[in-house]
Amino acid sequence: MSPKSHLLQALVFLGLCWAASPRVDGAVLWSEASDGDLSGDFSAPQLLTVSLGDNIVAGRMGQTGDLGATNGSDADYFAIIVPDGLEVVAITVDSYLFSGGGNPGGGSFLAYGEGADFMGQGFGDIDGYVIFAADAENLLPGLRQDIFGDLSQTSLGAGEHAFWLQETNPTVVEYSLAFDVVPEPTSLGLLVLAFWFGLGLRRRS
Repeated sequence: MSPKSHLLQALVFLGLCWAASPRVDGAVLWSEASDGDLSGDFSAPQLLTVSLGDNIVAGRMGQTGDLGATNGSDADYFAIIVPDGLEVVAITVDSYLFSGGGNPGGGSFLAYGEGADFMGQGFGDIDGYVIFAADAENLLPGLRQDIFGDLSQTSLGAGEHAFWLQETNPTVVEYSLAFDVVPEPTSLGLLVLAFWFGLGLRRRS
């Protein structure tokens, strides 16, 4: 059998294994209910390291005095650290609820900045944003928010990526976001090469 045939077999085998493998649950990166309030300082977001699978960040924000806010409006800042060999390919809104005698109007604000923090709180200090859970249809679990579309990106690779969530209407919003983390294509390619090399050594022995 030719080397090309061996490589094709390896690609097919690994692809089938990947497709058939059970979904990795990932981790709950932060839950304000159990871990406390996320950082309210744009220059010092809470640092969270993602792993393979769905990585959950859950919190509360809004205009109320009991959420740790110092200016009447509690914002949440966190930065995810994506290890080498992994990438974030989607952000899913798992839940979105509001209470406290108000409503979020057109939805809540989610901004993205490349790096571990933000230089300020203006639109010149962010690299993109979305308004998430804007209406009743958007309250359904599993809604995927296309923050990458505003950034002309399809994924977030290895490194640090900061997020800023805020609700400026007179209400409290409870949210849960899932960051979908998968192996980056380069890592999968290296795995194929390793498999192919190992197959060749086994055939020679």
